[in-house]
Amino acid sequence: MLALTQINIYPVKSLDGYSPETAIVEKQGLQHDRRWLITDTTGMFITQRTNAKMALLRAVVEDDTLIIQEKNNTANGIKIPVNTEGVVSAVTVWNDQVQAAMVSEEANQFLSDFLEKNVHLVKMPSTTERRVDEDYNRGNDIVSFADGYPFLIIGEASMQDLNARLNDPLSIRRFRTNFIFSGGLAFEEDDFKNIKIGDISFIGLKNCARCVLTTRDPDTGIKGKEPLQTLQDYRQKGSKILFGQNLIWDFEKHESTLKPRLTIGDKITRV
Repeated sequence: MLALTQINIYPVKSLDGYSPETAIVEKQGLQHDRRWLITDTTGMFITQRTNAKMALLRAVVEDDTLIIQEKNNTANGIKIPVNTEGVVSAVTVWNDQVQAAMVSEEANQFLSDFLEKNVHLVKMPSTTERRVDEDYNRGNDIVSFADGYPFLIIGEASMQDLNARLNDPLSIRRFRTNFIFSGGLAFEEDDFKNIKIGDISFIGLKNCARCVLTTRDPDTGIKGKEPLQTLQDYRQKGSKILFGQNLIWDFEKHESTLKPRLTIGDKITRV
């Protein structure tokens, strides 16, 4: 039996996140997942690829409040109501230019001081619809500020297979996946096409191509060679190294459900 063992939400793109027992599913991804973004003063997005210090910050949502704090000094942080939205302007995420709302000068100052760079914190308003890659879009599939797709799933067996090949085992946190499941074979998620997690339907779009961000230690931001060096020996297809499955919510099957919810322990079934 396949079962959901962990849910991960990363409210601010490229900061550390949290692992709740339950989460609400929305078209863009899990509620609050990658709904906030750090940009430079021109609106260009920033990630750990260019600023390793982002690994030292964690973002969580508690009681309708976004909390951003230093992981090694939780007294150093800020709290912002999740519905805080200011002036709206265009920001850039990869090849997409979308409308985003400035959060607050306090947030900008806190992050600028910590990251030692002038930055802005912006939020994706409910009116913004960033489209999923047109090669896989069914017509009205949208995504948050995530790299390209609303959800990512990885099996524990896949991580165990990778760690068995490494001299020093790594944490699955390097892959910033939304869903982790137990049971099944290594890389069973590669073949997920139509699945249910609990009663909620998802569609598998494509295997996830992994980037250099996976080589940064999620706690220190220090960059190494793994896991990409090992994965390229047996998980490379063409120019891409694959690990995990990108999903979209099959929301048309849940039109009558206002806020579908996933919970740890939910059974995963192929349909």
